[in-house]
Amino acid sequence: MARTKQDYADNGVEISKSTIGVGDEVTLYYKGLLVQSGAETVFAHIGYGENWDDKAFIPMERDDDVFKATIKIDHSDDLNIAFKDSGDNWDNNSWANYSFKVSKKAAKAAKIVSKEEKTEKKASTKSTKSSETKSAASKKSTATKSASAKKTAASGRTKKTSSEK
Repeated sequence: MARTKQDYADNGVEISKSTIGVGDEVTLYYKGLLVQSGAETVFAHIGYGENWDDKAFIPMERDDDVFKATIKIDHSDDLNIAFKDSGDNWDNNSWANYSFKVSKKAAKAAKIVSKEEKTEKKASTKSTKSSETKSAASKKSTATKSASAKKTAASGRTKKTSSEK
């Protein structure tokens, strides 16, 4: 059964986001049984769904007493993880694996926008609109002058032609 990030913390397994979606990059942290047993090298074995589709072994980097790896989420099925050391010892949560629910859409990062940024954005939008309006008016004026010049030239040719007869 897929869980959220905190459910495996007691086993030394954590993931950087509480909700994960397709396209997200998450950091996996491991300081579980293998690390406690003195493992020098740890791999995260990942796969998606009940059949462990797109299985991969991902080498984890040691950072003091924790191993970590960044994973790009490629499927909307549950993300399954087990850990293996260089001695072929496994931590698979007593055959239950470490499974995390994956949503179909990437989690949106909340953006905090300051009052100054909002003011700058409004000013920029107004300036852009003003420039666009002036540009459109200039194009219209040029088009009108051009049309007048063509009419004048055409009527001049018509008069010449009429007077020649």
